[in-house]
Amino acid sequence: MTPQTEILSTTTPQRTDHGWIIEMPKEIAEAFGVPPGLIVTLYPQPGSISAEMALTAQTAEARGREPGWFIELPPGMAAAVGVADNTFIGIYAKQGALYVEILPPPSPGFEAMVARICEKNKELFEELKRLGD
Repeated sequence: MTPQTEILSTTTPQRTDHGWIIEMPKEIAEAFGVPPGLIVTLYPQPGSISAEMALTAQTAEARGREPGWFIELPPGMAAAVGVADNTFIGIYAKQGALYVEILPPPSPGFEAMVARICEKNKELFEELKRLGD
């Protein structure tokens, strides 16, 4: 199975008494095969983050795709986990459960390499986008 990943701007997770919450945008909910507007609760702890969301309504098609969603951690959550600012997490739905992966910020060398590749292949990427990847 190939994971399907959505990269869209989303709201910042908001701190509550019981963790951090974020509303799943419509496009992400569609990829996850759940109704729009569901709330994901994130529970940061030193070195890891767990997530909760009702996946009972997830479609069989979405379960087969193992969709993913990337969110940049707000500074307070990054501090609670003990990771650098600008850290992202990947949230994946797999076999009816959510899994969270912490993705550290890229090194400056990696960012420079990506910028070179993007510039070198700019026309190709524009054509792929035009064709719908």
